Amino acid sequence: MDEDEFRKQFMKKSVFRQASSLDLSYVPEKLYCRDEALKALIFNFRRIMDEREQPSVNCLILGKGGVGKTCTARYFGKNFRTIAIENDIKLFLEYFNCINFRSKSKIIRELLAKYQHGSGRGFSDDEALKLILSQLIREQGYMLLVIDEIHLLKSDDVLALLDIAETFGHQNAKLSLLLISRSKDWMNIETERILSRLNEKIILKPYNFEESMQILQYRSDLAFKENVIDNINLLAMIGQIVVDHKNMRHGIEILRKSGSYCDKEGLDQITADIIREASNDVYPTFRNDIIDQLKDQEILALYGIVRSLINKGEPFTLVDDAFEEYKAISENYSIEPHVKMSFRKYVRQLTQLKIVASKTVRIEDATRGRHLEITLLDIPARKLMELLEDIIEKKFGT
Repeated sequence: MDEDEFRKQFMKKSVFRQASSLDLSYVPEKLYCRDEALKALIFNFRRIMDEREQPSVNCLILGKGGVGKTCTARYFGKNFRTIAIENDIKLFLEYFNCINFRSKSKIIRELLAKYQHGSGRGFSDDEALKLILSQLIREQGYMLLVIDEIHLLKSDDVLALLDIAETFGHQNAKLSLLLISRSKDWMNIETERILSRLNEKIILKPYNFEESMQILQYRSDLAFKENVIDNINLLAMIGQIVVDHKNMRHGIEILRKSGSYCDKEGLDQITADIIREASNDVYPTFRNDIIDQLKDQEILALYGIVRSLINKGEPFTLVDDAFEEYKAISENYSIEPHVKMSFRKYVRQLTQLKIVASKTVRIEDATRGRHLEITLLDIPARKLMELLEDIIEKKFGT
């Protein structure tokens, strides 16, 4: 491709008006079908504005994937901050996803770096927290901390975060928590002590057909130019898919992929066939956002697992076979592979993130010995391989 052809690609017409409105991180101006959840959050957190003592409030949003947990939390946080500032309350809003911050210590040190401009080295978690809370008091500020995928932290870490007001005194803890988790994952860490620290547990149910249609119509109007989807029956197709899979993320991803296909092929309208093709290309319970945020060694380990599954042609592979493929891809990109013990740690982390499933089984025809079997969840190996090869080439290719 020469420079002229390169420029022509930028001049092509697009069906998108605002493609970013279909991104997973997008926070809409209007939030449909979650009024009750928002009212519950407002009821709990308005005390921060109404009461002089500004109490510490802890709430939890639960639900399956694709029911709008993160969107609801971020929408609330964004608008709550605006109203707080209008009422002369200096509200700091911070969002952390535990896919990236996998311990209480990492969250606290990130906050310390931002508000105290220090690395936090040499400080315990409690000492670092005390510095942060002291800074909030000096600035007469208040912090709302939104923590997503909270189940990825240890139960003791979650309890310690919820216990900040008890630990440092309610008069000193100018900080509240809004936690987000999938229902089943939360049950793995919930204890009576954790439950007693929550002001309210808000459970979101999957969207019904009418709700799905309302959201899809709104998002498609934001995302696409006029007449790109000119038939309500096309949105109804996607709405039914959302209801069948109980996952709005699936529907929004179908819209995005359908629009991208039109741009690639030079088309100006989305058709039923394009929607069907996009639907086949989307796996409703598989989350690309997690893959994008994996650490380098975790990506290489996942590649080794996927390559081993493809080579074996079976639904599961063994950790030793996957480790050999991991070493091969590492050496191919001139990366020093880590030892098998570290590889096993990466497998455990991928299992915790619900990307793979693993179990230890006895070796057949042997009186002693066990091995680790690994399989993928929710997406075919070859489809994931395509995604990983693209990521690896961008990260490590020369």
